[in-house]
Amino acid sequence: MFDEEYAKTMHFYFHAVLRLRQDLRQRVQRKLTEHGHSDITLEMTQVLYYLHYGAKAMKANQQEIANKTGKNKSSVTSLLDNLVKRGLVERVIDKNDRRHNVITLTVLGTAFVEEIYDKVYRTYDIAKIPFSIKELQHLTDLLNQLMDS
Repeated sequence: MFDEEYAKTMHFYFHAVLRLRQDLRQRVQRKLTEHGHSDITLEMTQVLYYLHYGAKAMKANQQEIANKTGKNKSSVTSLLDNLVKRGLVERVIDKNDRRHNVITLTVLGTAFVEEIYDKVYRTYDIAKIPFSIKELQHLTDLLNQLMDS
């Protein structure tokens, strides 16, 4: 009986997470398009956000970006290629270890994050969400604990 209940619970959990991911992706893309950035993807904004708000001195190596954004290293390479083409990040060989690249936000990349991030990530009307910010933070903590287990 427990195995059946567990399987059913996990099925609905997967379904809910995948629906939420798809909904968030569509909402973010719609906001980016509304603000004239239809060529920027959700994944690109994750990299830019991490470099701006999470990385030390707005720089990181590719492996760190992969780890912090939940992407594999080859996906990050492709994302960075596209961000470099757009002038939003710069890729430089690490002086201390030539096997690694150091990724930094450009002035244009910093301006992009500061100008657009708040507009794009306000995808849900807080007044319509059926729980408080504290409850949303708790839900986020629970999901992070689940991923870390």
